[in-house]
Amino acid sequence: MSSSWFHSSSSSSSTHHHHRHVVHHASAYFDGDDDEGDVKPAVTQHWRYDARAAASYGGGEDVKPAVVVKQPPLPRPRVGRGVHDRAEETTALSWPVVEPFRSTLRTQESLAGIRARYSVPEGFGLHPAGANQTACAPPPVTPRGGRGGGAAAAAVPICVYAQAFAAGMRLPLHPFVSDALAHFGIAPSQLAPNGWRVLAGFAVLCHFRGVGAPSLPVFRHFFTLAPLPKGKGWYSFRARESVPALFTGLPSSVKAWKEEFLFVSPPPAAPWRCPVRWGTPSKEATSDPALTEREAAVARRLTQGQGVVDLKTYLSESNLVAAKISSAPACLGGTEASRGSSVAAGKKRKVLGDGVSTGGGVLRSELQAKDKALAKAQGEISRLKAQLGSAKARELEEARQALEYERKLGTQVLKSDGAAAGASKRRRGGQ
Repeated sequence: MSSSWFHSSSSSSSTHHHHRHVVHHASAYFDGDDDEGDVKPAVTQHWRYDARAAASYGGGEDVKPAVVVKQPPLPRPRVGRGVHDRAEETTALSWPVVEPFRSTLRTQESLAGIRARYSVPEGFGLHPAGANQTACAPPPVTPRGGRGGGAAAAAVPICVYAQAFAAGMRLPLHPFVSDALAHFGIAPSQLAPNGWRVLAGFAVLCHFRGVGAPSLPVFRHFFTLAPLPKGKGWYSFRARESVPALFTGLPSSVKAWKEEFLFVSPPPAAPWRCPVRWGTPSKEATSDPALTEREAAVARRLTQGQGVVDLKTYLSESNLVAAKISSAPACLGGTEASRGSSVAAGKKRKVLGDGVSTGGGVLRSELQAKDKALAKAQGEISRLKAQLGSAKARELEEARQALEYERKLGTQVLKSDGAAAGASKRRRGGQ
C-alpha cells in the first residue's frame, strides 16, 4: 500500500488545548429526513479539529473534546457567495455521524480504474485518503511545487465519493453543478449519490427539451435540498410536492458509498468554483424561488410532452456528453445506466495489463454487448413478422370462409325461392 498524500495524526501533547474554537450558528431549518443507504451509529464523543492547524496543514492534529462556550454567531455569508472560505472565517463544525467512516480507497492503484473509466483529465490529481482521514475534515493546501510557496503554487482539493462518478458527476464540474453547490453552501462530498443523479439528470433534461443551459432557479422550483435521515451533514434533493415530478428510477439504497471516497486536486490556475469545506445551508438557500416570466416558461416546457423521465436509462454516457456534463467519448466510461453496476474501486477485482482497466477493453466489451443486443432485436423482429404473417393469413382465411358461407347461404335462398315459385305455378295449373 502506498502512502497517502493526506495524513491525519493525533497527539497527546497539551500544547494545543488552548486553541480557540469558533462555532458556526447552524440553522435549525434542516432537521428533515431523506433516506439513502445505511448509516453507522454515531460515536458518543467526537474530536473537534483545530481550524487554524487544518488551514495551514500543520499535521491536522486532533484536539480533545472541550467544553463549548457559547459565542455570538458569525455573520452568515449571503446565498450564492463565492466558494472558498478564508482561513479566518473557517469554523470548527463537527459531524459525529460522518466521522467514523474511513475510505477503502487507500492506494493510487485503486484510483487508476476510476480515472480510466470516467475519463478524468490528466490535469486533475486523484489522491487516496489516509487511514485516519474523514470525508468531512478540512482539506489541506496541497503544494504544487511552485516557487515561493504562495497561493499560486498551492491547490485546495475536494473530497468526492466514487459513487458520485457512477451517478453522473464528471470532471471538470459543469458550471451548473458548481453554481448549485455554491448556492447551497455545501461541498461535493456532502451530496449523496442520488443528489448527483438529480443534478445530472436535470442538465440532460434541459438539453433534450431544448430550453438551453440549466437554470438554478428553475431547478430549485422542482427540487429542494434535504438532509439524509440519521446522516446529518449529507444531503440529497427531494422533489417538491407542489410541482409535477420530473424523474423516477432513483435507487432506494446505495450500499457502502460512504466508505469509498478520494480527494481530487484541480489543475494549476483553475481553483474549484464550489465550496471545498463542509458547511450547512441557510433557510434562504432552500426556499422556493420566485421565477421570472422566462423561467416560468422554461419550467412549463420541462413538464410538457414526454412525461416523467426514468433516470435508470436516461443518464447514459452519450446523454451526459450531449448535455456537456461529460467531455469523454460516449463509448468510454459511463454511469450505472450505460454499463450496469459501477466499479467497486478499492476491492479485489480482475484488471487488464498492469492493473489499470484500459479504454480498449471497455470498448470491446461494450461492442460485444451491443452486438448481442442487436442480434436479439433482429430475432425478435423476425418473430413478430412471422406472427404478423400468421395473423394476416388467419384473417384472410376467416374472411374467405365468411364469403363462402354467405355465397352458399345465398345459393340456398335462391334454390328455395325457385322451388317455392315452381310449386305455386303447378298448383295454379291444377286448378
